Amino acid sequence: MSIALPGGEALVRTAVAEAIERSGRKGIDVAALGERLAERFPDEAWRRALEELEADGVAVEWNRRWLGLSWTDWRVGVAQLLDGGDALIRSGERGEVGWFVGRRGLKSARDGDTVLIKPVRGKRAGRGRDLPPATVVKVLRRGVSRVVGTLELSEERRWLIPFDPKTSLDLEVEGGDELLEDQYVVAEVEGDARPRGGPLRGRVREVLGAADSPGVDVLVVLRHLDIPDRFPERVLEQAAGFPADPGPDDWRGREDLRETVTVTIDGETARDFDDAISVERRPGGGFRLGVHIADVSHYVGEGSALDLEAYRRGTSVYFPDRAVPMLPEALSNGLCSLRPEVPRLTLSAFLEIDADGRVTSRRFAETVIESHRRLTYAEVRRLLEEPAPGDAAEYGPVLPLLGSARELMEVLHRVRVERGSIDFDLPQGDVILDTDGVTVGVKPGERNVAHRIIEECMIAANEAVAFELSGREADALYRVHEAPDPGDLEELKEILRSLGIALKGDLTDLHPSALQRVLSRVEGRPEEPFVSTLVLRAMRRAAYEPLCRGHYALAARHYTHFTSPIRRYPDLLVHRQLKAEVLGRDPGTAERSRLGERLGAIAEQTSATERRAERAERLILQWKLVRLLADRVGEEFTGRITGVQPFGLFVQLVDFYVDGLVPIRSLADDFYVFDQEKHRLAGRERGHVFRLADEVRVVLTGVDPRRRGLELAIAGMPEPPPRRERGERPGRPRRGRGEGQGTARGAGAGPSRD
Repeated sequence: MSIALPGGEALVRTAVAEAIERSGRKGIDVAALGERLAERFPDEAWRRALEELEADGVAVEWNRRWLGLSWTDWRVGVAQLLDGGDALIRSGERGEVGWFVGRRGLKSARDGDTVLIKPVRGKRAGRGRDLPPATVVKVLRRGVSRVVGTLELSEERRWLIPFDPKTSLDLEVEGGDELLEDQYVVAEVEGDARPRGGPLRGRVREVLGAADSPGVDVLVVLRHLDIPDRFPERVLEQAAGFPADPGPDDWRGREDLRETVTVTIDGETARDFDDAISVERRPGGGFRLGVHIADVSHYVGEGSALDLEAYRRGTSVYFPDRAVPMLPEALSNGLCSLRPEVPRLTLSAFLEIDADGRVTSRRFAETVIESHRRLTYAEVRRLLEEPAPGDAAEYGPVLPLLGSARELMEVLHRVRVERGSIDFDLPQGDVILDTDGVTVGVKPGERNVAHRIIEECMIAANEAVAFELSGREADALYRVHEAPDPGDLEELKEILRSLGIALKGDLTDLHPSALQRVLSRVEGRPEEPFVSTLVLRAMRRAAYEPLCRGHYALAARHYTHFTSPIRRYPDLLVHRQLKAEVLGRDPGTAERSRLGERLGAIAEQTSATERRAERAERLILQWKLVRLLADRVGEEFTGRITGVQPFGLFVQLVDFYVDGLVPIRSLADDFYVFDQEKHRLAGRERGHVFRLADEVRVVLTGVDPRRRGLELAIAGMPEPPPRRERGERPGRPRRGRGEGQGTARGAGAGPSRD
């Protein structure tokens, strides 16, 4: 069978792992394993699965035979090298320290490597460590094999300073002799450390450019997170093979909605438009909502080069000055983009909704539309809230559609609130770039009536599709958001108590309406953004799963992602399943009968790529904001305390949506004591208190672009004496990572609401 399908790697891994496990304690050699697997899988597929199983510590090659780890007394962990050359081995989900390995037993293991170890029975580690000793049997996966960073000269040697400040690595690099210091490069780690614990060696493989060159920051983040930004030639050729626009043959058999008034509503800089809406009032006060989504699955067949590349990327990634699309631009910005006044193939959800907001019927169809207008959020807000005399002549039938859409939005929103859905309104900053791509300012992110219209329509469509697919017990991906962990809720409850806000209810089974009430308490108050962020951080992260288990924050029993197949792979899969299960279309491949076996791997991959994209977007925002402030050291700003720690205060600059650290050593007017229960630093002599959520005036005292960090001081605070005169304050932890210059934290950092 062919396994060139998204998630097909899971089928191979399972088969290979089972074959090895059945071989027992004696294991199996590669030749015998190949005989068992060759008829089912291509040679390169099962061999690649072997490598992955070993890297994950499921199976291991030893004396030319493959053994299941469950048949041995060996263990798998991650090496943490110590200053003297010895190592601790961490394992489990929490990374707890379990074994000690002396430097002679490390073999070629480096810091961060995943290693296979053999516990040494009957001995203790010695050297004052109460840990069982072990020796490294084999390095399973290198923790670091490729590093992004800047070059630094030192006594005729070139050193790489990693972009990620958490990467502890001494790397002497070769190549790139003509490059200047502080240029970003990609270096490949070669071989092991030099004798006697010397530095690792690496070689420059790609030059990215100077940090202040436009676009280099994005390249650095892409390489650091291993996000692909170039499409393989075969993928581009396949995308180029489609026509610029669909013709009558393409929409034969589809519902023709070209005369129906439909519009897209997006941001001003949006380039791909994958969703359109139509709204009609119905007799009796109800509505007929049409949500029309670009039919990407019509062009991207399962198992095609386009499909496999989209699966590898998982999602598009959006930066202030560019996007890294999931699909080539010929599709994402062309054939599948719902541009106005040109025909486009769509998959539509039609919902009949009564005046009370109940969905009375759902229908789905393959359609063809012609968007009547490409609208922006700002434009729709103006039309609805500041109408002008000439609007009717210019916009014609679009105006009644928008009026009905606003009424429908208000009905749907009321129903969501009544069932307990949590409505976050987090502060966000959008950076302003000049023509060269340099950050020149920040403007508040806007969430107006137009955003709410699209949000409610898309949520309604997503719920309807999930309801339909789960009711048919169809194999599909669902968007699942679990209830918060009771421990996280207990911590949130304590913080809210210190702010005078009560969180009521059984924390082991807390209904989302309880959190909704908390947000209602602070609506319109200065601390609203901060409390919203606290509640968000107490939430679990939403993820993709093969089972429909509901969405806690939305208080929805059924939820999936259907509305963005241009930029999210799960939506593309859901489209295919909706066609196959509801519309009775031939899925086009016999392998779909095994989709259920692949869904777990697809869910894991798409959830991981989503997290990677979110991290990339946060990193770039942080970096650009810090660089914007680099020339403003010494200036005073308004901030709000977002974190209190023994080593200082995290303060978010109100107008820049970025955090910096006020080190406790800079609070020189008193001796401050950390009060963990009340989340504050309290002065012992003068009684001055700094509490969570307090507004403060701060001075920017330092910017570290390399660490993307800001150091702040409370305005009016006396200068601290030099450290050599003050000494170390008793009871204060030694400075470590995160306790020097604060890492800039963009607004909304933490798990996504959806």
